Amino acid sequence: MIAEQITLDRASDEGLSRQLFMQLRGLIEDSKLATGVPLPPSRKLASTLGVGRNTVISAYEQLTLEGYLETDGRRGTRVSKATTGFVRWKDRKVDPVQNKAPLRLSIHGRRLIANERPVNRLPSCFQTGLPEVRTFPHDLWARLLRRAARQLLSRPELGGYDDYVGLPELKRAILDHVAISRGVVADPEQVIILSSAQASMDLVTRMLLEPRDMAMHEEPGYGGVLACLKAFDADIRPIPVLDPQTYQRLHESIGEQETPRLIYATPSHQFPTGRVMPLEDRLSLLEFAASHGAFVLEDDYDSEFHFSGAPISCLQGLDRNGLVIYMGTFAKSFMPSLRVAYLILPPALVEPFGFGLRNTGAVPSHTTQLALASFLEEGHFKAYLREMTRVYRERRDALYDALLETCGPFLKPVYPEGGIQMPALLTDACLKAGWTDSLLADRLTREGMECSALSSLYWSGAWKPQQGLFLGYAASDVDEIKKGVERIARILSDETP
Repeated sequence: MIAEQITLDRASDEGLSRQLFMQLRGLIEDSKLATGVPLPPSRKLASTLGVGRNTVISAYEQLTLEGYLETDGRRGTRVSKATTGFVRWKDRKVDPVQNKAPLRLSIHGRRLIANERPVNRLPSCFQTGLPEVRTFPHDLWARLLRRAARQLLSRPELGGYDDYVGLPELKRAILDHVAISRGVVADPEQVIILSSAQASMDLVTRMLLEPRDMAMHEEPGYGGVLACLKAFDADIRPIPVLDPQTYQRLHESIGEQETPRLIYATPSHQFPTGRVMPLEDRLSLLEFAASHGAFVLEDDYDSEFHFSGAPISCLQGLDRNGLVIYMGTFAKSFMPSLRVAYLILPPALVEPFGFGLRNTGAVPSHTTQLALASFLEEGHFKAYLREMTRVYRERRDALYDALLETCGPFLKPVYPEGGIQMPALLTDACLKAGWTDSLLADRLTREGMECSALSSLYWSGAWKPQQGLFLGYAASDVDEIKKGVERIARILSDETP
């Protein structure tokens, strides 16, 4: 009897019809109901199970729709012929260990994951790249989101595929902001909106690089762009940013017949050293790019937070040859989960990049874009930046002073002029005690504190990496920072690696 094999739980959140459907399907897949076996009439099965007839009819209809059952007016409802496939699967003897084929990824996929990056981050002080999210004006943001969602009633085009490269109001608001604060020179049409800085870098590399094209990347430098360049099998050449003459000698770093296609730079706040690229170096970089027809991807990831005067003007504003692609994100100035970034493109790239973005789909929702446009246009963003600049300056000073006072024999902090993170170099005494930055970073992780080893940001193998910790300070208050530094000092004083 089929009914004897069915057990329905009336206290379950799952409806009775769904339970019946799933259990009958399981009996068929396990060959406990063979092909051609008739099922009881819906009225009879309902009576036996003590449920309404509509419950049984609904389950039968779904099973018929999915091909498990077939209905014939004269013969009633039976297990369909299509289910013989389950019998073949059941009878096939497979050793799951011997016959399991290894996972096969594409070459592109293997390259894409070769540069591992943190997935499950620790909710603790010193995590790099994380801004303060606890004091964000969440209520205000919620109101702006609700207002944006209601605009779908009066602007039905927002629910479709229009403005795929970004809403005009957000493009204008972004350009108004960066033109004043960063010295960007562009028209709104040159702005495209994406879901993240990583998606922006991926689009740039997709659109500009062929396999083995030369790309130049800072060292030490950001691992995210390195992952993109490796995935596209670029010929990656290092720019040793710790060499004070490196940009003035770029011509000497490549062969006479070699031509770079893309140059990645963080001129306003170099990642991870925090240095600001001098004007002479900026002009040298632009001259080098122009002489080779190379595009420059300027990553301006957190330069809104500058603690000594106004933020440094961007490289894009100095470009006269249409070669600088300016990349910005709200992940550091707003919050990472917003998932909004943007590119400001040279005019020649606007149309092709628009088509490229349309066919990759890395775009945020129109509702989020509308709310963010209002956040910028109404002055909330500017006020928020002023407040967070004050907060981050206080936290930078707290971290710097605590490291000097408590960890002075072991760590030498580098005082940044802005941003949300700070390098701290291992001293000779620390190195002689047997510590390396990777050992120390791993030990801090076990203690529940996340940071990065500076040596992990060296990627070419061309020279000895600098030893140090890369410490984020934006997401922790002053007391949390001081307690975290005390724990670092205790580890360095009491333990050997």
